[in-house]
Amino acid sequence: MNTSLKTWVQLKAQKPYYKKPKTDSKLIKENTEKYSKQIKQLNHIINDDDYYTNDGYFDFIKNMYNALVSGRKISVKMESAIQGIISKYAKWFLEKNNPKYQEQRKIFVDESMKKIKLIKDTLFDAKYSTDYESGAEYFLNSVGEQVKKKGELTLKQKESLNKMYNRFKKRVEKNTKKSKKSA
Repeated sequence: MNTSLKTWVQLKAQKPYYKKPKTDSKLIKENTEKYSKQIKQLNHIINDDDYYTNDGYFDFIKNMYNALVSGRKISVKMESAIQGIISKYAKWFLEKNNPKYQEQRKIFVDESMKKIKLIKDTLFDAKYSTDYESGAEYFLNSVGEQVKKKGELTLKQKESLNKMYNRFKKRVEKNTKKSKKSA
């Protein structure tokens, strides 16, 4: 047998370095008593279908909940992460139920969707290649979906939308000048 293959087989047969912590019924009881409020809150957050988070953050919330319920030892860092999850959700929940905030959010979403539609119209008037148009349209659709879902745009998204609009507008003006000269 080849020595490198033999070494690989030996390494594969070894037990992994990381040992999964054992659950202890004593720790389960301690966690249930000490963190009963946090367990209920995290359970509520996990079961709230309206609360949108990306998949990685949602998995993190589930892991923190499972750590509390399964009897893992909770470190100070884990405690602060759990408190952060709960406070972030509480802020979102208050905003969700605030009618004034909801009205402002609705206005922002409506205005943003109108602007995105304007950018799309300008894109199609600019007469780019079909590949370029489909890529730009895909980006604009994804930004539109995010605006509808989250009700906000990042600074980079706003900047790129502005750049796209200016580029498309410049191309439309250039095409109209060409068509006037040839006519």
